Amino acid sequence: VNKFAARFLKTRYKPNHSRIEIDITYACNLHCLNCNRSCTQAPTNEYMTVEQIDKFVQESIEKDRKWEKIRVMGGEPTLHPDLFDILKSLLSYKNEFSPKTRIIIVSNGFGPKVKKVLAKIPEGIEIENTQKISVVNKFYSFNIAPVDLVQYKKTDFSRGCFVTAFCGIGLNRYGYYPCAAGGGIDRVAGFGIGRKELPACDDLMRDELQNLCRYCGLFKSDNTKINGEEMSSSWKEIYEKAKKEKPNISIY
Repeated sequence: VNKFAARFLKTRYKPNHSRIEIDITYACNLHCLNCNRSCTQAPTNEYMTVEQIDKFVQESIEKDRKWEKIRVMGGEPTLHPDLFDILKSLLSYKNEFSPKTRIIIVSNGFGPKVKKVLAKIPEGIEIENTQKISVVNKFYSFNIAPVDLVQYKKTDFSRGCFVTAFCGIGLNRYGYYPCAAGGGIDRVAGFGIGRKELPACDDLMRDELQNLCRYCGLFKSDNTKINGEEMSSSWKEIYEKAKKEKPNISIY
């Protein structure tokens, strides 16, 4: 094991509770290979409700949480049928409670329908347009589960990785997670471990990290980006099981 890898395997990351990524839908119009939300591998039209977003806003106010960033994501968020009601709720939070919060919608920018919606995004919402034009993009090998690799057999997965420290915690229709990618894992693996209320800033969420990071290709220290689709045995089993029977998880 080289010095970098050894240091990497000892680092314990803390979830960044000043930032949050909200996956409001897992519907997508592009279905990229190797999607780290499994929109291609396990498609669904399920989405968060406006009431769930209102609940998030109310929790944030009650717990005096002034977010640095709120990123509205998916899937492709512009496909959400109630997108503008969601943005209205988040803007109300920003304008009335936390004016320094940046609210960012992250879109693939692909196709006339998406572009039409982006053109109507209200003032106060930033647009992060990744401008994808193909299902083939250089992504990390998300579906190569570390638990399937011999070099990670004795790894403490509860230490997390750079994603939770940099991107912040995640929220989807099933609850709060150390990162949004982790929430995407839970929806197909069916652990049902999302927090049902906004976690405290000192919640390290090690229990969720221990369960989720073992399957997440973003965790690997020797990560390289790939164009195609690679999948290890654990992920094949997860997707096959989810295809036969949809995981039964209580919602947020």
